[in-house]
Amino acid sequence: MSTTEFALPDVGEGLADAEIVTWLVDEGGPLVYMEPMVEVETAKSVVEIPSPVTGTMVRHGAQEGESINVGATLAVLSDDTPGPDSDAKQVAAPTPLQSESQARPAVSLVRRVPAAPTVRRRAAQLEISLEEITGTGPGGRVLNSDLDAAVTATANATTRQPEETLGDHVEKLSRMRSTIGATLSDAWAQVPLITDLREVDAVALVSARALLREELESRVTFTTLFASVIVSALRRYPDFNASLDLSANTITYHSAINLGIAVEVPHGLTVGVVRDAGTLSMRELGDQIADVATAAREGRLEPERSSGATITISSFGKFGGWYGTPLVVPPQVAIAGFGPIKDKVVPFEGAPAIRATLPLSISADHRLIDGSELSKFSSHVERMIADPIRMLGT
Repeated sequence: MSTTEFALPDVGEGLADAEIVTWLVDEGGPLVYMEPMVEVETAKSVVEIPSPVTGTMVRHGAQEGESINVGATLAVLSDDTPGPDSDAKQVAAPTPLQSESQARPAVSLVRRVPAAPTVRRRAAQLEISLEEITGTGPGGRVLNSDLDAAVTATANATTRQPEETLGDHVEKLSRMRSTIGATLSDAWAQVPLITDLREVDAVALVSARALLREELESRVTFTTLFASVIVSALRRYPDFNASLDLSANTITYHSAINLGIAVEVPHGLTVGVVRDAGTLSMRELGDQIADVATAAREGRLEPERSSGATITISSFGKFGGWYGTPLVVPPQVAIAGFGPIKDKVVPFEGAPAIRATLPLSISADHRLIDGSELSKFSSHVERMIADPIRMLGT
């Protein structure tokens, strides 16, 4: 039997630390090889870390709610694998843990909806999928109360009574919300923002979507069409597909279009990345956008799909907004926001007419992009939306 200091592994997101959400095994409790022993939250997701040994949890390296650096002792474990005793040693995953008689494979990190084992068992008994529930616990953790709410909603058995006023309460910001706040505060402080707002005729775009769905036999979304419009516009205006680094006094004009897709996730917003979007067909682009969005919502975006965007799009129409002022996050220099397509009475060919109308909001970094260039870029996007056949031909 040996005792091992197990170090917090790098979860593959390039982050320096993580916060302990829940210990799934108490001190003195039994460990089972590759069974989850702790949940940690990074700025991007909640991750379950499995035990690298079968044995006993000797000591927790940090308490729930505390942060711990990558490489620091996460837990002290007792390995019950038969063999001579040895002094405590420190091992960092994913290096395989070795005992005197057995070599174990590298520890893998499992991303799934965070929930305690008892909650998982109860959900299975109730035949409720945890993926379909928005957890109200820390880091989106599903609680027993969330299962109760799901059962009530499904059965529609009771009418919710007005909640009593409980007074003020204080909550600690999640790591995701803290990271979002810091990132956007820096963006707001650094970037002199200019935004072009306009309403665009979307009648032809709506028709094109219906035709493409039939032709491609695929679910072509408006987000896919918006992405195609931006890719087309960047071919004409490559200055918007750039990175600005004032510390080095340089501008990098990117040959590849790495398209950031803003995705709503529980308790925050994240950006997934579709790489080399300019080389993809309409079907491929739509498939990759869907894959990235699903991975983001499930908290399993790999580093290559969560960083490196050269321009971002945000489709916020389903939330009921109209215009927006999207913030440019350095080193990117532009972001495009698309609102909901709605019928409006507008002037058309000299008379009032009801037309499908799309609100368009494009922001740029004024340090690199002049107002005249932003207007030209936005006008090109407007023409592509009003005449999507032109876009499909480019």
